[in-house]
Amino acid sequence: MNNRKISIVECADYDIRRVKEAIRKAVSLIGGWEGIAERGNRVLVKPNMLSARPPDEGVTTHPAVVRALVELVQEAGAEALIGDSPGETNRELSHFWEVCGYSEVSRVTGAPLISLDREILEVEVADGVIYKRLHLSRSVLEVDALITVPKLKTHSLTLFTGAVKNLLGLIPGGGKLEFHRRCPRPDDLGEAVVDVFSVARPKLALMDAVVGMEGNGPVSDKLRDIGVILAGRDSVALDTVAQAMIGLKAFDVPTTRAAAQRKLGTSDLRQIEVLGQPLKVVEDFLLPSNAVVRSIPRPILDLIARRIMVRPRARADKCTNCGVCMNSCPVDAIYIEERPVRVDYKKCILCLCCYELCPEKAMDLRKSLLARFWR
Repeated sequence: MNNRKISIVECADYDIRRVKEAIRKAVSLIGGWEGIAERGNRVLVKPNMLSARPPDEGVTTHPAVVRALVELVQEAGAEALIGDSPGETNRELSHFWEVCGYSEVSRVTGAPLISLDREILEVEVADGVIYKRLHLSRSVLEVDALITVPKLKTHSLTLFTGAVKNLLGLIPGGGKLEFHRRCPRPDDLGEAVVDVFSVARPKLALMDAVVGMEGNGPVSDKLRDIGVILAGRDSVALDTVAQAMIGLKAFDVPTTRAAAQRKLGTSDLRQIEVLGQPLKVVEDFLLPSNAVVRSIPRPILDLIARRIMVRPRARADKCTNCGVCMNSCPVDAIYIEERPVRVDYKKCILCLCCYELCPEKAMDLRKSLLARFWR
C-alpha cells in the first residue's frame, strides 16, 4: 500500500454529518481502514488536548472531528479509545475532557476516555537522539493502532504543530516539562518529539483543518477558516502537506526535519500523492513572530536568539495569580509575589509553556526592539 498518499477533503463547518462524510472520504482516498481499524482491533484516538479550552477557541481538536472518527472506527468493527495527557497538571483530567467536549463524545459513542498518565512502562528508543528510554502509558504501547488527530495550528516555538508534535501529549504529566528543560532549543525539542514518534508510530494521521490557527499559536486568538480535513498513513507526509498549505517548507519545522532525516516519513512534496482537493496555499496566512529566526544560520542564531525572540509577559488586567504558569515552568523562572506574576528572563528558556497553558490567556508575547526591526 502506498503510504505517501495524503488526502485533502472539503469540510465547510463542524456539522457532525458533514464532518463524518469528509473523514469517510478522506480515509477512503488513502486506501481505507485496512491496517488501521479492523474487526477486533483496539484503536487509540489521540486528539490535541493542549489545555482546557472550549471548542470555539480553536485550541484543541474539535469534538465533532473526534466523534466522527470514533464512530467510523467503530463501524469498521474496532474498539475506539480516546486518550491524552494535557500539559497542565493543576486540575483533574475530567475537567479537560468536559471543557474540550470529549466527555460528550464519550457519552454519545460509548468510547472510553483514557488517561495516558497511568500504568506507565519504560520502553527503549532504538536510535534515539535525545532519549534512549521513554516512559509511556501501557494504553499507548498495547493498542493495535494509534491515530493522531491534530489541529492545524502555528506554534511560536516550533512554527507549526501537527501530527508528529501532537505525540508530545503521549508523555505522562510533568514529563513534558522535562522535555522542555532538557531541550530549550527548537531543534533539540524536535528531536525529542521524534524520539516519541519513533516508538509510537501512528497508523493514521487525521488533521482538523476546518478552522485553523495562525499567528502566535498554539493558543492564539487568530483563527482562520481553511475548510478541509487531511488524512494520511504517513504523519510526516501529512505535516509536510499541511505546512505547504500555510507557506512553510518541510525543513522549516524541527519535527518534520528530524523525522525525515531519520527516514521515518516523507517530506519531499514531489514524492507525495495529494488526492481529493488540490494543494493550495492559504493566502496571507500569518506565521508566528519567531518565524524569521528559522532563516538565520545556526551559529549566528545561537548568539542573538534572545535578542530577537519574543518573550512572555503577564498582563495585570487578566492575571489571577492562579499559579498554572509557575507550576508549568520547567526552569522555575516564574514567581508569584504580586499580581501579575513576574518572569525572570535570565532563567527563562523561551519554551513558552506559560503562554500555552495560562487558562486566562494572561500571557502576552512581547517583541524586543530588535525583533520588531528584524521583522
